[in-house]
Amino acid sequence: MTTSKHQFCMRCGEALTLLDAESVRRLACPGCGLEPYQNPVGASAGLVLRGEEVLLVQRGIEPFKGAWAIPAGYQDADESPPQAAEREILEETGVEVEAYMLLDLLWVPDDPRKPANVALFACRAIGGEASGADDAMDARWFPLDALPEELAFDNKAQVFDRLGPDGDLRAMLDLLGGNSSSGFVD
Repeated sequence: MTTSKHQFCMRCGEALTLLDAESVRRLACPGCGLEPYQNPVGASAGLVLRGEEVLLVQRGIEPFKGAWAIPAGYQDADESPPQAAEREILEETGVEVEAYMLLDLLWVPDDPRKPANVALFACRAIGGEASGADDAMDARWFPLDALPEELAFDNKAQVFDRLGPDGDLRAMLDLLGGNSSSGFVD
């Protein structure tokens, strides 16, 4: 069942009840029939690598305030997913990037604000210096083998565990990196 912060119908004010329909459980209003869907939002994130280092931000807002994360944010209506990744990274880190490949579409169901579909892009840094800005307290390059303990939004399982020697993301990035010693695109 999709969770909702709503307990009452926004159209008529009646208490919402659980509806079982077509094997999908969701809330609905028994009075007027409104089904307040809680559709996931579109977001983009950028995996910015520099050799064996990754660019992370320390979140300055909830959820996960103070935890480190891959730079990411919601997609605006007038931009594509790669444009959203490039904008968010620049806003949060001061680093200008080029999003050059979609690595994965991550499902983030446990964000307390709203579930999200996050397009994860491989990004190449093309300018700027890392420093926290916008809703990030800090931005820093971390060695992949010395990541912060507290990572937000399940970044460890969804991304960094997959960058290990036998990981699928490592294999994709190695293919893109050709014969570079690190296997990553610099």
